[in-house]
Amino acid sequence: MIKTRFIVAIGLLMTLACCSNSGTDQTPDPNPPTPPTPPATGDYVSVQNGKIYAPNGGELSLWGVNFQPCLSWEYNDRLKRHGIPQTAEALRRVAENNLEEVTKLKVSVIRCHLTPADFTDAEGNLVETPYLDVLDYMVAEAAERGIYITLALINHMGSGYVPNSVFMTAARQEWVHDKEVVRKSKNYVRQLLTRKNNYSGTTYAAEKHIALWELINEPEAFSYTDIQSNPAAYADFQSWAAGNGQQDNDASYALFRQELIRDYIDGMYDVIREAGAQQPVVWSHNWHRYRNGNPDIFKGALASKAEAVACCNYPGQDLVPQNYWSNPKDLTSQDYSGWFNQYFDDVNGYGWMTLPEYAGKAKTVYEFETFFNQSAYLYPIQAQYFRALGVQCASMWTYTMQEYAPYHCGSHFLSLTCTPKKAASFIVAGEIYKSTPLGQMYDRLVNEQLGSNFAISKSRDVSIFSSPEKFYHSGDVTQWCPLNVSDGVRSIVGIGSSPLVTYTGTGIYFIDERDGELFVTLEPNHRWLREPWDSRLQTKVSALDYDTPNTMSIGLKAWKEGKYTLYRISDGRRQKAGVLDGLGGMSLTPGDYVMCHHLAAHFVGSPAKTRRNSGRGSAKGRQKLGIDWAKCPQKPFGNSAPTRQRPICLIRVSKSLREPRAELRSLVR
Repeated sequence: MIKTRFIVAIGLLMTLACCSNSGTDQTPDPNPPTPPTPPATGDYVSVQNGKIYAPNGGELSLWGVNFQPCLSWEYNDRLKRHGIPQTAEALRRVAENNLEEVTKLKVSVIRCHLTPADFTDAEGNLVETPYLDVLDYMVAEAAERGIYITLALINHMGSGYVPNSVFMTAARQEWVHDKEVVRKSKNYVRQLLTRKNNYSGTTYAAEKHIALWELINEPEAFSYTDIQSNPAAYADFQSWAAGNGQQDNDASYALFRQELIRDYIDGMYDVIREAGAQQPVVWSHNWHRYRNGNPDIFKGALASKAEAVACCNYPGQDLVPQNYWSNPKDLTSQDYSGWFNQYFDDVNGYGWMTLPEYAGKAKTVYEFETFFNQSAYLYPIQAQYFRALGVQCASMWTYTMQEYAPYHCGSHFLSLTCTPKKAASFIVAGEIYKSTPLGQMYDRLVNEQLGSNFAISKSRDVSIFSSPEKFYHSGDVTQWCPLNVSDGVRSIVGIGSSPLVTYTGTGIYFIDERDGELFVTLEPNHRWLREPWDSRLQTKVSALDYDTPNTMSIGLKAWKEGKYTLYRISDGRRQKAGVLDGLGGMSLTPGDYVMCHHLAAHFVGSPAKTRRNSGRGSAKGRQKLGIDWAKCPQKPFGNSAPTRQRPICLIRVSKSLREPRAELRSLVR
């Protein structure tokens, strides 16, 4: 390592370029294989040869959550009981607050299965409602943060804001069978995609951060037995059978339904393209055993124009009665290794995704969850599993909003603050997911794994990810850390202590080095008040403590010695909290902090004023070091916060005070 001891003048840009050429003595192959066609680039996410690509041509690996502040179901079932008004303003605030949280979880995608009964009428026309407003806001704000969005266009969860909406009255099977419902659905989709977002000014079709259009969340079609109870749908089948020389029986109905599904997908696909949207279209294949009894539906989707297919992943759902919210069970200690292996091999489970005929379809997981399970290792196993199946977009269902998280419990439960270990494991899983090559086989031992950059242990209930610049862990790893920990780590996510950090708090924490400063976020201490899996009870589940200080020591190599200035960030501004002699034994309450190398001078005002306060760093010395005073800010900050990227001149005096060192930074206050 070469140490430099010179001053960098403000505005100076240095570029280090390294290049190398290597040769070979091997004889060229006279018949080299034809290289694959590189993916095309453009403005939107695309699917080419069964893979999802970013606009720049890079292969996408999207990891995220379902996120639904724009659903009346979310409001009526969860937010309403905690005093949130059913207004656009209040629901926008919910969206904003929780986008901040999922950003900390390092999501790259949010999915929302829209319930158009919240903003469509009997003909499928859009109606301006608070939920349509919040949908606009959610899409615009996610895009602003660089987060992709997947929208499932049609779903119904028993709740709606517009009483006469077609989606309030039509049965789920009628969404694909009933010609009038299909016509109204196309009308709705056409209007939504050509709608100009009130917050971004961009139409939905033109929004570059919308990654995928999923037609229906968990679509269904009538079985041969059920269709006979629906006169209109049954008449359509009988007419088809007569026109195609088929009998009125189960075998003929399977052929009819195969065509029905293909034609429905293709019809909706054409509407999406006619509306100007270029993003890929996805068809959902529901649960892991849905292919049993429905091979015709799979064939219809395979023959359709849809570029991608989707499934969900819920280990443990088979272990509780169907009405699982009323029949909860703690599954945290359940061993799922056999479950994963069984359904990977079963063509009617998840094995169909690896069949050669599906090579041309991209794969997504529209929902997943560990299910009545607060373990800190299972998400990483799911991440590996998905990559082995060829999955490029996976979204946990559903993120628990901070407004009700302390009272939430049950089968689907992920919260930054109220499930801290699980949240850390979700972040670990995301890194494993992104770093695992598509199609790479998962470790069939499942529960105890050691890879080149990750470790998973069911017996210890912990997972770890380690790379040259990152170290993430979902539990205390002082006694078990089988991975190398790099000296160059710049980003830490943790629960408890590790070779790099000692921490006595119970919340998740984040440490990131950026621009020569150390940013630390300590989420509140967390304590269970009762069993988090028991959804039958209505009492509070989690206690969050924002006031009790905890002890933290940070052992990053570049930050082990010297004095540091500690700032606490409040309302986006920095408040000096003290000067530290090293980063050991700090007593910190939950919150956001910045730690900077202690400075002998902080030059903000005019050159004359700065020289009067220069201390060891004299004006003569600064002139000798080549500081261009014209590029230092001349206006003091006063009582107003500076802009985020305002340059200020900082002089740091080394520990020995022998050599003044100049630094150029942009402070964020």
